[in-house]
Amino acid sequence: MTVYFCLALVVTFSVLLYFVGTAVYNLFLHPLAKIPGPWLPALTPWYEVYFDCIVKGGGQYPFHIKKLHEKYGPIIRPTPNEVHISDPSYLDTIYAIRNRNAAVAKGLNVDSSLAGAEDFHLHRVRREAMNPYFSPQAILKLQHLFTEKKDECAAVLNAASCSGIALNISDLFFAYSNDIVRSFSFGSDSALLKDLQEAKRQRKNLARLLTGIHLQRHFTAFFRFMGQVVPLVLGAPILPPAVVDLIRFKEQTGKDIETILADKENTGKIGHSVFYELRDSAILPPEEKTATRLQDEATLLVMAGTESTAKSLGIATFYILHQPEILSKLREELRVARLQAGPELPLARLLALPYLSAAMQEANRLSFGVTNRLNRYSPKEALAYTAPSGPAKGTEYVLPPKTHMATLILCTHTDESLFPNPWRFDPERWIASDTNSTEEVNWRKRCMTALGKGHRRCIGVNVANAAMSLVLAELTKFDLKLFETDESDVKFQFDFQVSHARMDSKGIQVLVEGLHQQ
Repeated sequence: MTVYFCLALVVTFSVLLYFVGTAVYNLFLHPLAKIPGPWLPALTPWYEVYFDCIVKGGGQYPFHIKKLHEKYGPIIRPTPNEVHISDPSYLDTIYAIRNRNAAVAKGLNVDSSLAGAEDFHLHRVRREAMNPYFSPQAILKLQHLFTEKKDECAAVLNAASCSGIALNISDLFFAYSNDIVRSFSFGSDSALLKDLQEAKRQRKNLARLLTGIHLQRHFTAFFRFMGQVVPLVLGAPILPPAVVDLIRFKEQTGKDIETILADKENTGKIGHSVFYELRDSAILPPEEKTATRLQDEATLLVMAGTESTAKSLGIATFYILHQPEILSKLREELRVARLQAGPELPLARLLALPYLSAAMQEANRLSFGVTNRLNRYSPKEALAYTAPSGPAKGTEYVLPPKTHMATLILCTHTDESLFPNPWRFDPERWIASDTNSTEEVNWRKRCMTALGKGHRRCIGVNVANAAMSLVLAELTKFDLKLFETDESDVKFQFDFQVSHARMDSKGIQVLVEGLHQQ
Protein backbone atom coordinates (compact mmCIF):
# COMPACT_ATOMS: atom_id res chain seq x y z
CA MET A 1 0.00 0.00 0.00
CA THR A 2 1.61 3.23 -1.20
CA VAL A 3 1.85 6.47 0.77
CA TYR A 4 -0.39 8.19 -1.80
CA PHE A 5 -3.06 5.51 -1.44
CA CYS A 6 -3.00 5.86 2.34
CA LEU A 7 -3.21 9.62 2.03
CA ALA A 8 -6.19 9.28 -0.31
CA LEU A 9 -7.91 6.99 2.19
CA VAL A 10 -7.31 9.45 5.03
CA VAL A 11 -8.66 12.36 2.98
CA THR A 12 -11.71 10.38 1.83
CA PHE A 13 -12.44 9.18 5.36
CA SER A 14 -12.02 12.73 6.75
CA VAL A 15 -14.39 14.19 4.18
CA LEU A 16 -16.93 11.44 4.81
CA LEU A 17 -16.62 11.91 8.56
CA TYR A 18 -17.13 15.67 8.14
CA PHE A 19 -20.34 15.23 6.15
CA VAL A 20 -21.71 12.53 8.45
CA GLY A 21 -20.82 14.60 11.51
CA THR A 22 -22.46 17.71 10.02
CA ALA A 23 -25.60 15.74 9.18
CA VAL A 24 -25.85 14.25 12.69
CA TYR A 25 -25.28 17.66 14.27
CA ASN A 26 -27.82 19.50 12.07
CA LEU A 27 -30.53 16.88 12.53
CA PHE A 28 -30.10 15.90 16.18
CA LEU A 29 -27.70 18.15 18.12
CA HIS A 30 -28.27 21.60 16.60
CA PRO A 31 -29.97 24.18 18.90
CA LEU A 32 -32.75 24.37 16.29
CA ALA A 33 -33.16 20.60 15.95
CA LYS A 34 -36.62 20.63 17.55
CA ILE A 35 -38.05 23.25 15.17
CA PRO A 36 -40.80 21.67 13.00
CA GLY A 37 -40.34 21.05 9.30
CA PRO A 38 -39.02 18.49 6.84
CA TRP A 39 -35.58 17.02 7.53
CA LEU A 40 -33.91 17.94 4.24
CA PRO A 41 -33.75 21.77 4.65
CA ALA A 42 -32.59 21.19 8.24
CA LEU A 43 -29.82 18.98 6.86
CA THR A 44 -28.42 21.13 4.05
CA PRO A 45 -28.66 24.61 2.49
CA TRP A 46 -28.75 22.93 -0.95
CA TYR A 47 -32.48 22.43 -0.42
CA GLU A 48 -32.92 26.20 -0.63
CA VAL A 49 -30.59 26.37 -3.66
CA TYR A 50 -32.80 23.83 -5.45
CA PHE A 51 -35.93 25.99 -5.15
CA ASP A 52 -34.05 29.29 -5.63
CA CYS A 53 -32.16 28.27 -8.76
CA ILE A 54 -33.71 25.18 -10.39
CA VAL A 55 -37.46 24.66 -9.86
CA LYS A 56 -39.38 26.43 -12.69
CA GLY A 57 -36.19 28.31 -13.51
CA GLY A 58 -35.74 29.49 -9.94
CA GLY A 59 -37.36 31.95 -7.57
CA GLN A 60 -39.80 29.47 -6.01
CA TYR A 61 -38.65 29.10 -2.41
CA PRO A 62 -41.05 31.68 -0.88
CA PHE A 63 -44.01 29.81 -2.36
CA HIS A 64 -42.65 26.50 -1.11
CA ILE A 65 -42.09 27.92 2.38
CA LYS A 66 -45.71 29.07 2.45
CA LYS A 67 -46.78 25.48 1.64
CA LEU A 68 -44.52 24.10 4.38
CA HIS A 69 -46.27 26.36 6.90
CA GLU A 70 -49.63 24.94 5.85
CA LYS A 71 -48.34 21.49 6.81
CA TYR A 72 -46.01 22.11 9.77
CA GLY A 73 -47.48 25.20 11.43
CA PRO A 74 -46.30 28.80 11.99
CA ILE A 75 -42.62 28.05 12.71
CA ILE A 76 -40.32 26.03 10.45
CA ARG A 77 -36.62 25.63 9.69
CA PRO A 78 -35.99 26.56 6.02
CA THR A 79 -32.19 26.19 6.30
CA PRO A 80 -29.98 24.54 8.94
CA ASN A 81 -29.29 27.81 10.80
CA GLU A 82 -32.50 29.75 10.35
CA VAL A 83 -36.14 29.80 11.43
CA HIS A 84 -39.05 31.21 9.53
CA ILE A 85 -42.11 32.38 11.45
CA SER A 86 -45.40 33.03 9.69
CA ASP A 87 -47.27 34.82 12.44
CA PRO A 88 -48.26 38.52 12.24
CA SER A 89 -48.28 38.80 16.03
CA TYR A 90 -44.53 38.08 16.12
CA LEU A 91 -43.55 40.72 13.53
CA ASP A 92 -42.77 43.37 16.14
CA THR A 93 -40.35 40.97 17.83
CA ILE A 94 -38.56 40.12 14.59
CA TYR A 95 -38.40 43.72 13.41
CA ALA A 96 -37.20 45.16 16.71
CA ILE A 97 -33.76 46.80 16.77
CA ARG A 98 -31.61 43.89 15.64
CA ASN A 99 -28.72 42.97 13.41
CA ARG A 100 -29.58 41.82 9.90
CA ASN A 101 -27.99 39.23 7.64
CA ALA A 102 -26.42 41.17 4.76
CA ALA A 103 -26.70 38.37 2.17
CA VAL A 104 -29.17 40.44 0.14
CA ALA A 105 -26.66 43.25 -0.30
CA LYS A 106 -23.96 40.71 -1.20
CA GLY A 107 -26.19 39.36 -3.97
CA LEU A 108 -26.36 42.88 -5.44
CA ASN A 109 -22.66 43.56 -4.74
CA VAL A 110 -23.40 46.67 -2.64
CA ASP A 111 -21.81 45.51 0.62
CA SER A 112 -21.14 48.97 2.08
CA SER A 113 -24.59 50.43 1.42
CA LEU A 114 -27.27 51.13 4.02
CA ALA A 115 -28.78 47.68 3.30
CA GLY A 116 -25.35 46.09 3.68
CA ALA A 117 -24.95 47.25 7.28
CA GLU A 118 -25.32 44.03 9.27
CA ASP A 119 -24.66 45.65 12.64
CA PHE A 120 -27.54 47.85 13.77
CA HIS A 121 -25.17 50.47 15.25
CA LEU A 122 -23.52 50.98 11.84
CA HIS A 123 -26.93 51.00 10.18
CA ARG A 124 -28.11 53.70 12.59
CA VAL A 125 -25.16 55.97 11.76
CA ARG A 126 -25.73 55.64 8.01
CA ARG A 127 -29.47 56.06 8.40
CA GLU A 128 -29.23 59.15 10.63
CA ALA A 129 -26.99 60.84 8.08
CA MET A 130 -29.58 60.28 5.32
CA ASN A 131 -32.84 60.79 7.23
CA PRO A 132 -33.09 64.60 6.94
CA TYR A 133 -33.09 64.45 3.13
CA PHE A 134 -35.86 61.83 2.97
CA SER A 135 -38.24 63.31 5.54
CA PRO A 136 -41.81 64.30 4.56
CA GLN A 137 -40.90 67.99 4.95
CA ALA A 138 -37.85 67.66 2.69
CA ILE A 139 -39.88 65.87 0.00
CA LEU A 140 -42.65 68.50 0.01
CA LYS A 141 -40.02 71.15 -0.74
CA LEU A 142 -39.14 69.24 -3.91
CA GLN A 143 -42.62 69.28 -5.43
CA HIS A 144 -41.24 71.17 -8.44
CA LEU A 145 -38.99 68.20 -9.28
CA PHE A 146 -41.83 65.68 -9.11
CA THR A 147 -44.20 67.99 -10.99
CA GLU A 148 -41.71 68.53 -13.81
CA LYS A 149 -41.36 64.78 -14.34
CA LYS A 150 -45.13 64.24 -14.00
CA ASP A 151 -45.68 66.80 -16.76
CA GLU A 152 -43.24 64.92 -18.99
CA CYS A 153 -45.31 61.77 -18.41
CA ALA A 154 -48.44 63.68 -19.43
CA ALA A 155 -46.68 64.76 -22.64
CA VAL A 156 -45.90 61.11 -23.44
CA LEU A 157 -49.54 60.17 -22.84
CA ASN A 158 -50.74 62.98 -25.10
CA ALA A 159 -48.36 61.87 -27.83
CA ALA A 160 -49.60 58.27 -27.52
CA SER A 161 -53.17 59.52 -27.79
CA CYS A 162 -52.37 61.30 -31.06
CA SER A 163 -50.46 58.35 -32.54
CA GLY A 164 -53.00 55.67 -31.63
CA ILE A 165 -50.11 53.27 -30.96
CA ALA A 166 -50.11 51.19 -27.78
CA LEU A 167 -47.90 52.62 -25.03
CA ASN A 168 -45.84 50.34 -22.81
CA ILE A 169 -46.57 52.09 -19.55
CA SER A 170 -44.06 49.90 -17.70
CA ASP A 171 -41.33 51.65 -19.71
CA LEU A 172 -42.86 55.03 -18.89
CA PHE A 173 -42.93 54.29 -15.16
CA PHE A 174 -39.35 52.97 -15.22
CA ALA A 175 -38.16 56.16 -16.93
CA TYR A 176 -40.19 58.38 -14.58
CA SER A 177 -38.90 56.64 -11.43
CA ASN A 178 -35.31 56.60 -12.65
CA ASP A 179 -35.32 60.27 -13.62
CA ILE A 180 -36.72 61.24 -10.22
CA VAL A 181 -34.34 59.18 -8.11
CA ARG A 182 -31.28 60.28 -10.12
CA SER A 183 -32.31 63.94 -9.91
CA PHE A 184 -32.95 63.52 -6.20
CA SER A 185 -29.57 61.83 -5.68
CA PHE A 186 -27.23 63.77 -7.96
CA GLY A 187 -29.08 66.93 -8.99
CA SER A 188 -29.39 65.72 -12.61
CA ASP A 189 -30.83 62.72 -14.41
CA SER A 190 -30.44 60.59 -17.55
CA ALA A 191 -33.55 62.05 -19.25
CA LEU A 192 -35.02 58.58 -19.78
CA LEU A 193 -38.50 60.10 -20.16
CA LYS A 194 -37.29 61.55 -23.43
CA ASP A 195 -36.03 58.14 -24.65
CA LEU A 196 -38.49 55.35 -23.84
CA GLN A 197 -36.63 52.89 -26.06
CA GLU A 198 -33.58 53.29 -23.83
CA ALA A 199 -35.85 52.95 -20.80
CA LYS A 200 -37.22 49.69 -22.23
CA ARG A 201 -33.71 48.36 -22.80
CA GLN A 202 -32.60 49.22 -19.26
CA ARG A 203 -35.80 47.86 -17.72
CA LYS A 204 -35.47 44.52 -19.51
CA ASN A 205 -31.77 44.23 -18.73
CA LEU A 206 -32.38 44.95 -15.05
CA ALA A 207 -35.08 42.25 -15.01
CA ARG A 208 -32.66 39.77 -16.64
CA LEU A 209 -29.95 40.71 -14.18
CA LEU A 210 -32.25 40.08 -11.21
CA THR A 211 -33.13 36.59 -12.48
CA GLY A 212 -29.57 35.62 -11.61
CA ILE A 213 -29.52 37.14 -8.16
CA HIS A 214 -29.98 33.84 -6.30
CA LEU A 215 -26.96 32.32 -8.06
CA GLN A 216 -24.95 35.40 -7.08
CA ARG A 217 -26.21 35.22 -3.51
CA HIS A 218 -25.48 31.50 -3.05
CA PHE A 219 -22.16 31.57 -4.93
CA THR A 220 -21.04 35.13 -4.23
CA ALA A 221 -17.26 34.55 -4.25
CA PHE A 222 -17.36 32.63 -7.55
CA PHE A 223 -19.41 35.23 -9.41
CA ARG A 224 -17.37 38.14 -8.08
CA PHE A 225 -14.18 36.39 -9.16
CA MET A 226 -15.62 35.66 -12.61
CA GLY A 227 -16.84 39.25 -12.87
CA GLN A 228 -13.26 40.40 -12.45
CA VAL A 229 -11.54 37.74 -14.58
CA VAL A 230 -13.86 37.21 -17.58
CA PRO A 231 -13.76 40.80 -18.92
CA LEU A 232 -9.97 40.85 -18.57
CA VAL A 233 -9.37 37.46 -20.24
CA LEU A 234 -12.13 37.29 -22.86
CA GLY A 235 -13.20 40.92 -23.14
CA ALA A 236 -16.48 42.69 -22.37
CA PRO A 237 -18.31 41.54 -25.57
CA ILE A 238 -18.72 38.03 -24.15
CA LEU A 239 -20.69 39.33 -21.15
CA PRO A 240 -24.52 39.25 -21.23
CA PRO A 241 -26.13 42.65 -22.00
CA ALA A 242 -27.62 42.83 -18.51
CA VAL A 243 -24.18 42.46 -16.91
CA VAL A 244 -22.67 45.01 -19.29
CA ASP A 245 -25.48 47.40 -18.32
CA LEU A 246 -24.75 46.89 -14.63
CA ILE A 247 -21.02 47.48 -15.13
CA ARG A 248 -21.74 50.62 -17.16
CA PHE A 249 -24.22 51.82 -14.54
CA LYS A 250 -21.79 51.26 -11.65
CA GLU A 251 -18.97 52.95 -13.57
CA GLN A 252 -21.17 55.99 -14.25
CA THR A 253 -22.30 56.05 -10.63
CA GLY A 254 -18.67 55.89 -9.54
CA LYS A 255 -17.82 58.84 -11.81
CA ASP A 256 -20.76 60.81 -10.40
CA ILE A 257 -19.53 60.19 -6.85
CA GLU A 258 -15.91 61.02 -7.72
CA THR A 259 -17.09 64.29 -9.30
CA ILE A 260 -19.04 65.21 -6.17
CA LEU A 261 -16.12 64.37 -3.85
CA ALA A 262 -13.74 66.48 -5.94
CA ASP A 263 -16.13 69.45 -6.24
CA LYS A 264 -15.12 71.24 -3.04
CA GLU A 265 -16.60 74.55 -4.22
CA ASN A 266 -19.97 72.96 -5.10
CA THR A 267 -19.79 74.41 -8.60
CA GLY A 268 -21.54 71.37 -10.06
CA LYS A 269 -24.30 71.28 -7.46
CA ILE A 270 -27.55 72.01 -9.25
CA GLY A 271 -30.57 71.90 -6.97
CA HIS A 272 -31.07 69.01 -4.56
CA SER A 273 -28.34 66.37 -4.28
CA VAL A 274 -28.29 63.78 -1.51
CA PHE A 275 -24.67 62.84 -2.13
CA TYR A 276 -23.36 66.40 -1.86
CA GLU A 277 -25.04 66.45 1.55
CA LEU A 278 -23.60 63.08 2.60
CA ARG A 279 -20.13 64.23 1.54
CA ASP A 280 -20.41 67.13 4.00
CA SER A 281 -22.29 65.23 6.72
CA ALA A 282 -21.06 65.83 10.26
CA ILE A 283 -22.60 62.52 11.32
CA LEU A 284 -20.56 60.25 9.04
CA PRO A 285 -16.93 59.54 9.93
CA PRO A 286 -14.31 59.83 7.12
CA GLU A 287 -14.33 56.08 6.40
CA GLU A 288 -18.05 56.33 5.61
CA LYS A 289 -17.43 59.01 2.96
CA THR A 290 -15.08 57.11 0.69
CA ALA A 291 -15.85 56.85 -3.03
CA THR A 292 -16.41 53.08 -2.81
CA ARG A 293 -18.81 53.39 0.14
CA LEU A 294 -20.86 56.17 -1.46
CA GLN A 295 -20.85 54.38 -4.81
CA ASP A 296 -22.47 51.34 -3.17
CA GLU A 297 -25.02 53.62 -1.51
CA ALA A 298 -25.83 55.35 -4.79
CA THR A 299 -26.06 52.09 -6.72
CA LEU A 300 -28.60 50.64 -4.31
CA LEU A 301 -30.55 53.89 -4.01
CA VAL A 302 -30.99 54.27 -7.77
CA MET A 303 -31.72 50.59 -8.46
CA ALA A 304 -34.16 50.13 -5.58
CA GLY A 305 -35.78 53.53 -6.03
CA THR A 306 -36.38 52.91 -9.71
CA GLU A 307 -37.55 49.29 -9.55
CA SER A 308 -39.85 49.48 -6.51
CA THR A 309 -41.66 52.69 -7.48
CA ALA A 310 -42.11 51.61 -11.09
CA LYS A 311 -43.44 48.21 -10.02
CA SER A 312 -46.01 49.63 -7.59
CA LEU A 313 -47.13 52.18 -10.18
CA GLY A 314 -47.61 49.39 -12.72
CA ILE A 315 -49.63 47.26 -10.31
CA ALA A 316 -51.81 50.20 -9.30
CA THR A 317 -52.44 51.22 -12.92
CA PHE A 318 -53.32 47.71 -14.04
CA TYR A 319 -55.91 47.15 -11.32
CA ILE A 320 -57.33 50.66 -11.56
CA LEU A 321 -58.03 50.03 -15.25
CA HIS A 322 -59.01 46.40 -14.72
CA GLN A 323 -61.57 47.30 -12.03
CA PRO A 324 -63.45 50.38 -13.38
CA GLU A 325 -65.22 51.00 -10.07
CA ILE A 326 -61.84 51.87 -8.51
CA LEU A 327 -61.12 54.36 -11.29
CA SER A 328 -64.54 55.97 -10.79
CA LYS A 329 -63.95 56.43 -7.07
CA LEU A 330 -60.49 57.88 -7.65
CA ARG A 331 -61.80 60.35 -10.20
CA GLU A 332 -64.59 61.45 -7.91
CA GLU A 333 -62.24 61.97 -4.96
CA LEU A 334 -59.87 64.00 -7.15
CA ARG A 335 -62.73 66.00 -8.69
CA VAL A 336 -63.97 67.10 -5.27
CA ALA A 337 -60.42 67.94 -4.13
CA ARG A 338 -59.78 70.03 -7.26
CA LEU A 339 -63.02 71.95 -6.75
CA GLN A 340 -61.80 72.89 -3.29
CA ALA A 341 -58.09 73.51 -3.97
CA GLY A 342 -57.80 74.25 -7.68
CA PRO A 343 -56.96 72.14 -10.76
CA GLU A 344 -53.31 71.53 -9.77
CA LEU A 345 -53.44 69.92 -6.35
CA PRO A 346 -50.47 70.55 -4.04
CA LEU A 347 -48.50 67.45 -3.19
CA ALA A 348 -49.46 67.67 0.48
CA ARG A 349 -53.15 67.65 -0.47
CA LEU A 350 -52.70 64.68 -2.80
CA LEU A 351 -50.94 62.66 -0.13
CA ALA A 352 -53.82 63.31 2.27
CA LEU A 353 -56.52 61.90 -0.05
CA PRO A 354 -57.76 58.68 1.60
CA TYR A 355 -58.82 56.66 -1.45
CA LEU A 356 -55.72 57.56 -3.50
CA SER A 357 -53.53 56.69 -0.50
CA ALA A 358 -55.40 53.40 -0.07
CA ALA A 359 -54.88 52.50 -3.75
CA MET A 360 -51.15 53.20 -3.39
CA GLN A 361 -51.00 51.14 -0.19
CA GLU A 362 -52.74 48.22 -1.90
CA ALA A 363 -50.35 48.41 -4.87
CA ASN A 364 -47.40 48.29 -2.47
CA ARG A 365 -48.95 45.30 -0.69
CA LEU A 366 -49.22 43.34 -3.93
CA SER A 367 -45.73 44.37 -5.02
CA PHE A 368 -44.43 42.37 -1.99
CA GLY A 369 -41.36 44.60 -1.67
CA VAL A 370 -38.21 42.53 -1.16
CA THR A 371 -39.56 39.04 -1.82
CA ASN A 372 -36.71 37.04 -0.32
CA ARG A 373 -36.18 36.56 3.41
CA LEU A 374 -34.62 39.50 5.25
CA ASN A 375 -33.19 37.75 8.27
CA ARG A 376 -32.77 39.48 11.60
CA TYR A 377 -30.90 38.17 14.61
CA SER A 378 -30.28 39.20 18.19
CA PRO A 379 -26.52 39.15 18.96
CA LYS A 380 -26.85 38.38 22.67
CA GLU A 381 -30.48 37.79 23.59
CA ALA A 382 -32.31 34.45 23.44
CA LEU A 383 -35.89 34.75 22.21
CA ALA A 384 -38.90 32.54 22.78
CA TYR A 385 -41.80 31.72 20.46
CA THR A 386 -44.95 29.75 21.32
CA ALA A 387 -46.79 28.22 18.37
CA PRO A 388 -50.42 29.46 18.43
CA SER A 389 -51.61 26.87 15.89
CA GLY A 390 -50.53 23.87 13.85
CA PRO A 391 -49.48 20.35 14.91
CA ALA A 392 -47.22 21.73 17.67
CA LYS A 393 -49.76 24.22 19.02
CA GLY A 394 -48.78 25.49 22.48
CA THR A 395 -45.15 24.37 22.20
CA GLU A 396 -42.56 26.95 23.23
CA TYR A 397 -39.36 27.17 21.21
CA VAL A 398 -36.26 28.94 22.52
CA LEU A 399 -34.21 30.66 19.82
CA PRO A 400 -30.59 31.09 20.96
CA PRO A 401 -28.68 34.33 20.37
CA LYS A 402 -27.63 34.87 16.73
CA THR A 403 -30.46 32.68 15.43
CA HIS A 404 -31.46 34.05 12.05
CA MET A 405 -35.21 34.59 11.82
CA ALA A 406 -37.51 36.07 9.21
CA THR A 407 -41.08 36.39 7.99
CA LEU A 408 -41.60 36.45 4.25
CA ILE A 409 -43.69 39.36 3.02
CA LEU A 410 -45.57 36.83 0.89
CA CYS A 411 -46.75 35.01 4.03
CA THR A 412 -47.86 38.21 5.78
CA HIS A 413 -49.50 39.92 2.81
CA THR A 414 -51.48 36.82 1.84
CA ASP A 415 -52.55 35.93 5.38
CA GLU A 416 -56.33 35.65 5.11
CA SER A 417 -56.82 36.60 8.75
CA LEU A 418 -55.29 39.97 7.86
CA PHE A 419 -56.32 40.36 4.23
CA PRO A 420 -59.45 38.44 3.22
CA ASN A 421 -59.28 37.41 -0.45
CA PRO A 422 -55.61 38.45 -0.34
CA TRP A 423 -54.83 38.36 -4.07
CA ARG A 424 -57.65 40.79 -4.88
CA PHE A 425 -56.74 44.46 -5.31
CA ASP A 426 -59.04 46.17 -2.81
CA PRO A 427 -58.21 49.71 -1.58
CA GLU A 428 -61.26 49.60 0.72
CA ARG A 429 -59.40 47.31 3.11
CA TRP A 430 -57.27 50.32 4.14
CA ILE A 431 -60.24 52.62 4.88
CA ALA A 432 -62.24 52.38 8.10
CA SER A 433 -65.98 51.85 7.64
CA ASP A 434 -68.96 50.17 9.26
CA THR A 435 -67.69 46.78 8.04
CA ASN A 436 -63.99 47.57 8.45
CA SER A 437 -63.13 48.82 11.92
CA THR A 438 -60.37 51.32 12.67
CA GLU A 439 -58.67 48.65 14.78
CA GLU A 440 -58.59 46.24 11.82
CA VAL A 441 -57.18 48.91 9.50
CA ASN A 442 -54.51 49.92 12.01
CA TRP A 443 -53.52 46.27 12.56
CA ARG A 444 -53.13 45.79 8.80
CA LYS A 445 -50.95 48.88 8.62
CA ARG A 446 -48.74 47.55 11.41
CA CYS A 447 -48.36 44.27 9.51
CA MET A 448 -47.63 45.96 6.17
CA THR A 449 -44.01 45.16 5.41
CA ALA A 450 -43.61 45.77 1.65
CA LEU A 451 -41.47 48.82 2.45
CA GLY A 452 -39.85 47.25 5.48
CA LYS A 453 -40.68 47.72 9.14
CA GLY A 454 -39.10 49.21 12.21
CA HIS A 455 -35.76 51.02 12.17
CA ARG A 456 -34.84 49.42 8.81
CA ARG A 457 -37.95 50.59 6.99
CA CYS A 458 -37.27 51.75 3.41
CA ILE A 459 -35.70 55.19 3.62
CA GLY A 460 -37.25 56.25 0.29
CA VAL A 461 -40.88 55.67 1.24
CA ASN A 462 -41.74 59.40 1.15
CA VAL A 463 -40.08 59.81 -2.25
CA ALA A 464 -42.06 56.85 -3.60
CA ASN A 465 -45.36 58.11 -2.20
CA ALA A 466 -44.85 61.56 -3.72
CA ALA A 467 -43.92 60.14 -7.11
CA MET A 468 -46.83 57.70 -7.14
CA SER A 469 -49.51 60.13 -6.00
CA LEU A 470 -48.71 62.74 -8.64
CA VAL A 471 -48.57 60.39 -11.60
CA LEU A 472 -51.63 58.32 -10.59
CA ALA A 473 -53.65 61.51 -10.23
CA GLU A 474 -52.43 62.56 -13.69
CA LEU A 475 -53.44 59.22 -15.23
CA THR A 476 -57.05 59.73 -14.19
CA LYS A 477 -57.21 62.70 -16.58
CA PHE A 478 -56.88 60.28 -19.51
CA ASP A 479 -59.05 57.51 -20.87
CA LEU A 480 -56.79 54.47 -20.93
CA LYS A 481 -57.55 50.93 -22.07
CA LEU A 482 -55.45 47.84 -21.33
CA PHE A 483 -53.92 46.36 -24.48
CA GLU A 484 -52.75 42.71 -24.67
CA THR A 485 -52.27 42.78 -20.89
CA ASP A 486 -53.80 40.61 -18.18
CA GLU A 487 -53.23 39.83 -14.50
CA SER A 488 -50.34 37.46 -15.27
CA ASP A 489 -48.36 40.54 -16.35
CA VAL A 490 -48.37 41.92 -12.79
CA LYS A 491 -49.01 38.98 -10.44
CA PHE A 492 -46.13 37.75 -8.27
CA GLN A 493 -44.94 34.41 -9.69
CA PHE A 494 -41.14 34.47 -9.23
CA ASP A 495 -38.91 35.70 -6.41
CA PHE A 496 -35.81 37.36 -7.84
CA GLN A 497 -35.30 39.66 -4.85
CA VAL A 498 -38.35 41.56 -6.10
CA SER A 499 -41.56 40.06 -7.47
CA HIS A 500 -41.57 39.01 -11.10
CA ALA A 501 -44.63 38.22 -13.17
CA ARG A 502 -44.57 35.63 -15.96
CA MET A 503 -41.18 35.46 -17.59
CA ASP A 504 -42.35 36.34 -21.12
CA SER A 505 -44.36 39.39 -20.08
CA LYS A 506 -43.85 42.49 -22.20
CA GLY A 507 -45.03 44.72 -19.38
CA ILE A 508 -48.27 46.68 -19.05
CA GLN A 509 -49.48 48.08 -22.37
CA VAL A 510 -52.30 50.60 -22.80
CA LEU A 511 -54.10 52.47 -25.52
CA VAL A 512 -54.50 56.18 -24.74
CA GLU A 513 -57.89 57.17 -26.11
CA GLY A 514 -57.63 60.83 -25.17
CA LEU A 515 -58.40 63.17 -22.30
CA HIS A 516 -61.24 62.08 -20.05
CA GLN A 517 -64.38 64.17 -20.42
CA GLN A 518 -66.04 64.90 -17.09
